[in-house]
Parts: sequence; structure tokens; C-alpha cells
Amino acid sequence: MRSESLPIATALPVSGELREGSSGLWALWVADVDETQLDLSLLDVEESGRAATLVQPDDRLRYVAAHLVLRQLLSERLCVPPQAVAYFREPCLHCGGPHGRPAVDRPTRPLHFSLSYSGGLVLIGIASAPMGVDVETLPESETIDEVSALLHPAEQIEISSAGPSKRASVFTHIWTRKEAYLKGIGVGVTHDLAADYLGTEERAAPPLGWTVAAVPITAGYVAAAAVQCSLSHERA
Repeated sequence: MRSESLPIATALPVSGELREGSSGLWALWVADVDETQLDLSLLDVEESGRAATLVQPDDRLRYVAAHLVLRQLLSERLCVPPQAVAYFREPCLHCGGPHGRPAVDRPTRPLHFSLSYSGGLVLIGIASAPMGVDVETLPESETIDEVSALLHPAEQIEISSAGPSKRASVFTHIWTRKEAYLKGIGVGVTHDLAADYLGTEERAAPPLGWTVAAVPITAGYVAAAAVQCSLSHERA
């Protein structure tokens, strides 16, 4: 089920680590999107309202294209038109309020999703188990200094021990793994960033019951995905 008014995303390879519970990962390059072909009537009231608040044209284009692609991918799996996909917020993990992870309302089968964007790139993940994705551009030194101080002590050591040429890459690999996991459990970066050790892929074991892995992406970006897996699979 496709519409010419919907931008087309590129399917990304899914590593073996992520295959349990994972349906797929997709990337969208905003530079490839023709704004005149986008059908904003497919968005719901909340999405339309959010798009209207974005002053910068590039930010608005990225937001609209990302949410249209997400609707396209979900509609194909639910066998409904893109505009019929409905969302709700799961209960917050901390307080139980209705502002947790976004989810599909009354899906016909287990279906979870996560969306992230940075610069001109959008990353979407869809799985049969809870999941999170994150994509980032390499940050400036000031951002690394400020955020690193909030991370797990072992992660701070990994970043500080990296050579100057690798520091931004190490930080961003740690950050994308951490944010993907936090989005997967439904708390986001409002959670205590030092509470869980994600580290770099080479040095860290993911939290129990989760698989976290880097996502191959274009140069200048770093991405990661986290998928909840069965404990029996985790112990295997």
C-alpha cells in the first residue's frame, strides 16, 4: 500500500543481534523529499499542530516527511490507509501518567516503532517487540564535555580515554546506544543518564533482556537500535 504523496525510505540491513523481534530499519534522506508532493491531510491533528509550530522550513519538512513515512510503513503492516493509523501514549514508567512511549492504538498484531532524526537524516525502526532507535551527527566539543559528565562513570572513562580524533565518535556511539535503549523502555533522556551502562559496542553488555547494536549509516552520522528480547535468548 503506497501513495505517490508519500516519500520512500530506504530499508537498512538488520544485524543478527537485532533480528529477534525486529521487523526492520529504514532511513530517509530529507534532501530527496519533494515538499510539493507531500499530502499533509494524512497527518492527524496532533501531528499537523506540531508541524505548524515549526518556524524553519527545513525543520517542518523533516518532521512532516518523517511522520508520513512512519504512517506509510505502519499502514502496510496493519493493512489500513496511512491516515487511519492512530497513536496513543503508553503509561510513564515512573509516574504512570499518559506520557510514555508513543504506540500504535489497538494494533491487530504486536507492533512497536521508534523514530529519530538528526540533520538531514531520519531513522525509523519497527518491531514485534518494544524497541528504540537513535541517530545523531557528531557533536561539538562543548556538547561532549557537558553531556559526558551526566553519563555512567564507566562511560565517562571510555570517552576521556579516547584520543582527540576519536573522542566525538566514541561519545556519539555511547550516546546513540543509550538513547535508543531509553526510548525502548519508554523513559527517554529524562531518565538518570548514569543509571545504566551502555558503553561502546565493543566494551559493553546491554542491560538484561535487551539487545543494542550499531546501525550502519551514512558518513557523518552515528546510529543505534535497541530491541527487547526474551530472557531465554539473552542467556543462550
